[in-house]
Amino acid sequence: MKKLLLGFAAALAFAPMAMADSEFSVVLQGGGTKYNQALSSGSDLGVAYGARLGILPTPMLGIELGYLGSQNNVKESLDLGRSASTIKTNEGYGDLRLNVLPGAFTPYVFGGYGITWVNGGQASGIPNRSVNTLPFGGGIETNIGDFKLGGRFQYNYLFNKIYTGNSAAGGVASVDKGGNADFYNVSIDLGASFR
Repeated sequence: MKKLLLGFAAALAFAPMAMADSEFSVVLQGGGTKYNQALSSGSDLGVAYGARLGILPTPMLGIELGYLGSQNNVKESLDLGRSASTIKTNEGYGDLRLNVLPGAFTPYVFGGYGITWVNGGQASGIPNRSVNTLPFGGGIETNIGDFKLGGRFQYNYLFNKIYTGNSAAGGVASVDKGGNADFYNVSIDLGASFR
């Protein structure tokens, strides 16, 4: 949380240095999300939703602060001792953004740091917890007057394992099954741009 606040303070520090080509944007996003690795076959395609603020003091480089939420159904697995559930995430993140070719259609790449709160999956053996996250990806966007329209791919690498089930051995202690469960999302973006 402290790192996100530091990122926000840095973004505010950039505001006075804005040049004539600077841009401030507010974007809403919605799309689909999917888990891979330990949950690749154990989860359905889910929904992703979010919002982000962008500050680009130059046409090429900027900072984004965002929120990304997701919701996926986790399938039952008798082998893993996993019951069906709905896993939800709430992620706050900050990233650096690089516009590859500024113009009418702007492709870009980004990468940063976030914290993801995972909850709702207790029936599947997934504990409620916060996880350090590395969000990165790319997208394309265009300005239509003061409005923004675009698409974005974001991969969320989780630094900590998310365990996905338990199996009791002879009624003694439970043994964790599963492992890393990164997730990615593809979204459509709609927002406003202030220059």
